[in-house]
Amino acid sequence: MLCGALAFTLQPAAAQVQQSAARPAAGQTTGEAAGGLEEIVVTAQKRAETAQDVPKTVEVLNQSALARAGVTNLQDLSLISASIQGTVNSGSPPAIRGISSFAYSIGVQAQTGVVLDDVPQPNFSTLADELSDVERVEVLPGPQSTLSGRNAAGGLINIVTRSPTSYLTANLTGEATDDHQRRMAGYVSGPLSDQWGFSLSGFLNDWQGPLINVATNNRQGGFDRSGIRGKLQFRPTDEVTATLTAYYTHNQQKNYALTAGYPYVVLGDNAQSFFVPNVPLKALLPYTVGAYNRDIYSASEGELRSHDEGGTLRLDYDSSIGTLSSITNISKSQSPTSTPLVAFAFFPDVDVQQNHTVTYRTQEFRLASPSGDGKFQYLAGLIYSDTKIVEPYTRALIAPVDWDRTSDIRSAALYGNATYEVIPQTFLTAGMRFQHDYQSYDWIFVDGSAPRSSGANTYDFASGEVSLRHELSRGVSVYFTYSNAQTGRAYDLEDQVSASSPAGLSPLNSERAQNFEGGIKTELLDRRLTLNASVFDVHYRNYQIQSAFLPNPASLPSIRLLAIGRVESRGVELDSAYAATPDLVFNVGATFLDATIRDYPDAICYTGQNLPSCAGPLGTQGNLAGTRMPGASRLKTVTSAAYTLRLPSLPVDATFNAFYRYQSATHYDTLGDPASNVGGFGTVNLSAGLQDHNRRFTLQFFVNNVFDRKNYASLVRDTIVFDPTGAANPAAVYATYARDWERYAGVRLNFAY
Repeated sequence: MLCGALAFTLQPAAAQVQQSAARPAAGQTTGEAAGGLEEIVVTAQKRAETAQDVPKTVEVLNQSALARAGVTNLQDLSLISASIQGTVNSGSPPAIRGISSFAYSIGVQAQTGVVLDDVPQPNFSTLADELSDVERVEVLPGPQSTLSGRNAAGGLINIVTRSPTSYLTANLTGEATDDHQRRMAGYVSGPLSDQWGFSLSGFLNDWQGPLINVATNNRQGGFDRSGIRGKLQFRPTDEVTATLTAYYTHNQQKNYALTAGYPYVVLGDNAQSFFVPNVPLKALLPYTVGAYNRDIYSASEGELRSHDEGGTLRLDYDSSIGTLSSITNISKSQSPTSTPLVAFAFFPDVDVQQNHTVTYRTQEFRLASPSGDGKFQYLAGLIYSDTKIVEPYTRALIAPVDWDRTSDIRSAALYGNATYEVIPQTFLTAGMRFQHDYQSYDWIFVDGSAPRSSGANTYDFASGEVSLRHELSRGVSVYFTYSNAQTGRAYDLEDQVSASSPAGLSPLNSERAQNFEGGIKTELLDRRLTLNASVFDVHYRNYQIQSAFLPNPASLPSIRLLAIGRVESRGVELDSAYAATPDLVFNVGATFLDATIRDYPDAICYTGQNLPSCAGPLGTQGNLAGTRMPGASRLKTVTSAAYTLRLPSLPVDATFNAFYRYQSATHYDTLGDPASNVGGFGTVNLSAGLQDHNRRFTLQFFVNNVFDRKNYASLVRDTIVFDPTGAANPAAVYATYARDWERYAGVRLNFAY
């Protein structure tokens, strides 16, 4: 997509491989060496290959592209990627092509896989959230289970961090904005001897957020992150490389109350909370409700802290049959959270305590064929992973509970992938994965409300893919790919009713996906122009969605995880990059998407739905067939232009960048609640700066969302606020806001050596 083109134009080719052989030439400009766009090498499919040779859509986002768009964390990738769109739950990676992770449950895997330096990341880990230390991010839309397993049924995000170099290099970036963000990131790398090399990186990233708590005058909704990553590389011979990586990240942010602590943008005059009956909520909130309201009220504030720590040992041996690799990873992620239950000071100040501790181990062995243009390229591997998530949860008031929940998922998989040139310029690629899963749960009702509930099951499944790619001419190829995927079975560890029963929890059926994709990839005008297009159609069965709803005003919200039936994601993706000159580059990318529920029988009613069939706690609105998936716009475009004005008589050159993103109207409620509808909008980012001729120093001033086109990241009906008069209008709707919801400006300074 667009950012694949950005990486073509804005990142030196030497930086695309795991280790650069030599320092890039000082003053080298984009496309100068070949007079066109530079080649991208990607590793998301576990072996190095050019992006244009991969028979599927691949987006590549480099650090420069991320910085210009103000993207510093995983969730904000949707600001720069046309294919990343859909709703996102806390603890889940971004959605791709409208396929979202709807289940906030430790027993359910995400739909989008995240791989960090060849290590797949588990749910509820925050290690991959920060993007200050990356070389590139590769996005592969559509099912990727053949090589990436059970949690990549919607797509894959592959993050590659910078590795030790054979020359001394350093980089320091500082950024400040007028909406209270401060960020610093540093990197140094080089040789320690002929056989030893190192790299060390660190970051500090603090954003106070868009919300204002009128009770404390504190800003909320942001983050305070820091981290460090070190790599030590040993090369005793030209054939053997050992790389040891150690890392630590920390995140801290404030939490506002779960009840009435939201930034309401709609609130009925008679609306009242379940927890404060007979009193209009408007009379209790000391701020004015209205469009794009950022005020909240929370008499006390909670806190989320998380940190990840661990290490990876990678061993590579290059032989005549290929590269044999061993990748061993051990990590631990902890997220203690305290959240006020009720916003108002006249309620007891008792927090909800919910913690996650993720202990994660992986071991992978793989053999990849020697790189080159041979007729036969292959990959084979074996991977084992053990993910244990422990979640204590305590609520002392309002239906008090005290639980300890544990989920353990152990997977072993054998995979393989090969490409063969069956006739000149025609390549057949096929791959298979055989996986064995063991999954167990343990639910201890510490409060004694029910007996201990536990269970376990095993599940075996296979996934695969086959592709045919034909090169019509030099730089022009067409392809067709078919793949299937499964997510494996899942326990819903939010289903208290079933867990309290003698039978305990039963695993939900495995979600299944079938994917069809065809496309064309071109490099024209001496590689000054790339023009890629793809058509895709993905069918999901047993699609799992978790919904919260209010059966009636006299009850607490209920949470259900259901395999709803069938979902289809289909559409067209386009991207193009054009180097008009070595100093002027244009990029255009777009996704035309139809992500729709095809079968959801007996769907529950959304809160306040006015249908005769919705009366009572078990009311249904019928089949939701034809309802678009939440957060999936029919059209999303991302375009940019980058220009360098050469000033030979001065010690610096001038740089200019323009960036435009548009997404059409969408909604954010699975059940079709019209209160969640959000109109289409577009944002423009502009920047101008100076850089010395050798690109050692860069100063950039930027304004994001130049025309202040305010927008919502989502709209959500508050299910525990109701109107006792029975009015059809929504009683209460609150907003969430993306990083660029309004205009902000800043300055970015970079020193490189």
